[in-house]
Order: sequence, then C-alpha cells, then structure tokens
Amino acid sequence: MSKTVSHKGVVVAVDGSKIKVQIQSVSACAACHAKGMCTLSDKEDKLIDIEMPNGMEKKVGDVVTVVVTQQRGMQAVVLAYILPAFVVISSLVGLLNIVSEPAAIILSLLSLAVYYIILYLFRNRISSKFVMTLAEC
Repeated sequence: MSKTVSHKGVVVAVDGSKIKVQIQSVSACAACHAKGMCTLSDKEDKLIDIEMPNGMEKKVGDVVTVVVTQQRGMQAVVLAYILPAFVVISSLVGLLNIVSEPAAIILSLLSLAVYYIILYLFRNRISSKFVMTLAEC
C-alpha cells in the first residue's frame, strides 16, 4: 500500500453524499513557545470537499481524518510551487537576452499569470486526480 498523508478535520457542512471538512494547516513554528513574539507563525483553515463513501454517515461537528496518498501530495507541490518557480525563472532568464530588464520582469510575471490561467482551465481534470478520502474510524 502506498504511503498516505492525513489531517484531522471537522465536518462543517453535509450535502447529500458530499461533505465539507475544515482542516487547520499549521506551520512548524506554530507550536513554538515564542510564537506570540514572532510574525512567522501561522495557522490557516482550509475547506475541502470530500465524497462520502457509501454507508458512511457524518454530521456537522464530527471529527474526521482526511487522507491523500503521498504521491498525490507531491504532485500537488510540484504544480503549486515548483513549476511556477521554474516558469518565472526560465522565462526571466530567457527574456533578459531579448528585452530590457523591466520588460523581462513584467513578461516573466505575465508568464506566471498564464500558467495559473492554464491551471484554472484544467482544474476539473486536475482535481479528479487529487481525490481525498475519509479514513475509517
């Protein structure tokens, strides 16, 4: 079986066979004793839509475990962070030989915008590959 990544969450909405789960993304320094003095600590709530398996009943307020395979998690990191950085850096380096520096910066940022537009257009195809499930409790 492949390795999985899991997060505890709370069901915030139930709509037929779909539920909306709120998970709290916590940075590594959020547990630090000095986090009140530091602006680097952060917590962020995220809402995730999940299809409930047949026969599973959940209600608002239930604590659940959301699971995704580690491979899919790494693919999400590549799409969200690594490829955009590559797009910006490679377009900037390539454009610096062709246009002036300010124009190269603007065009490389526009290339990033195009990248995210393409991701948005293919969001349904991409999201179908990133299926999160509920762990059996």
